[in-house]
Amino acid sequence: MREVEQLEVEYGDRDYVSVFVGVCPSRERFEAYMEKDYERLHVDDIGFEMGVDFGINTYDEDMAVFCFRQRPSAQIAELFEESIFDLDELKRRYPQGLDRVYHAVCQLGGLRFEGPVEAYDSAEFGYFKFLGAFKAEWAR
Repeated sequence: MREVEQLEVEYGDRDYVSVFVGVCPSRERFEAYMEKDYERLHVDDIGFEMGVDFGINTYDEDMAVFCFRQRPSAQIAELFEESIFDLDELKRRYPQGLDRVYHAVCQLGGLRFEGPVEAYDSAEFGYFKFLGAFKAEWAR
C-alpha cells in the first residue's frame, strides 16, 4: 500500500452515495484496490488504494457495495442490479448508457465525493471513473 497522508477534505454525507465504475485486471486486483489498510489509517494516511488515487481518506464499510461482473457492460441496468442510490438519476445523466464497458462497480454510501479527480488509470489496478454522487435509498 502506498503511504500518502490524509487530505484535509471531508466528503462525509450520510444522505449520499458516491458511484464509481472501473475496468480492473481481475477480481483479486479489484478487491485489493478497495481493501482498507487499518495500520495506514491509524497513522493518518489514506487507508485504501482507490482513496489514494481519488483523494478520499476512507469510507464506511457498512455503507459500501462492491461488485465485480464477469461480463463487462455499458448498460446501467446490467451493472447496477443491486443499487443503494437513486438509479433513475444515474440513468438520466447517462441516457445512452456509459461511455464504455465496465465490470467493477463501487458504491460508497455516506460519502458525497466532490474531488477534482474524475478518472484514474493505473497499470496495477486498471481504469476507474467517478459517475457522480446520488441521493441514497435511505434518504429518499
